[in-house]
Amino acid sequence: MGSAGHLGPSFKSTVVDRTGVDEEEPVSVAVVMPAWNEAEGITEFIFELNAALREWDPMFIVIDDCSTDGTAEQVHSLASRDIRASVHRNAVNSGHGASTVTALRLGLETNADVVIAIDGDGQFIGSDVASVLARLLEGDVDLVEGIRVGRDDPTYRRAVSAATCALVWLRTRKSPTDANTPLRAYRPAALASLLAAIPPTAVTPNLLVSAMSRRWGLRIAEVPVSSRARRGSVQDGTTWGKSHKQLPSRKFVKFCAKATVDWIKTPFAPLGQTEQGKTAPSER
Repeated sequence: MGSAGHLGPSFKSTVVDRTGVDEEEPVSVAVVMPAWNEAEGITEFIFELNAALREWDPMFIVIDDCSTDGTAEQVHSLASRDIRASVHRNAVNSGHGASTVTALRLGLETNADVVIAIDGDGQFIGSDVASVLARLLEGDVDLVEGIRVGRDDPTYRRAVSAATCALVWLRTRKSPTDANTPLRAYRPAALASLLAAIPPTAVTPNLLVSAMSRRWGLRIAEVPVSSRARRGSVQDGTTWGKSHKQLPSRKFVKFCAKATVDWIKTPFAPLGQTEQGKTAPSER
């Protein structure tokens, strides 16, 4: 296993380390996001992200999970604003977890120096995402997590968040501040190793990233970021259906049960191997 300081540099990363490197060398950035029925707010969100990251001329890849509200069309309209944005539409509605894994895979396939993962509901601020990227570009970490602060979550959501941190601790003896954050910036080699071990249909891939990266001793930095309401007229989101302010919806409860089973069944392969024992792409 080794210490975090020893494992991190062993990755054959193509990301630009800003220490001792020509500052004029451009850094390519891919921003990937799963989205489902986010037509009302996604163009505003991507426009804000593009402005905050304009120094790196980012490309955006949206994984449309069979939206019915014209989300894909809204993203395509960004071309008129000279924003590099493309859409991958799932063949069937696959859920947030599988869409997140697809987003990460497509981001890695761009060969960008940095892959930023973020949800398409617009609950982050562009300047915070730029701070997460800037921290990664300092060159001493393999991935950076955006730690959500100032969240106005109901009691049951806070309980679930605490439980996810506990689950990671039980497997790694290391406790993240925000185990299920959807905002992360990755060096490509670290991301390749993680994707080799995470099942493509994982229910909670972000939680698996928190656990596997800590168990393997990857170098991780946490950056506090603001958490705002979802963009659009329905600020509570569309995923979980209707719920009482302090009580979870039935759909949310079913998801938590499914996620727990998925967590228990998912093996943690050694660093550099998939769960089938094959060598991970970054270690070949």
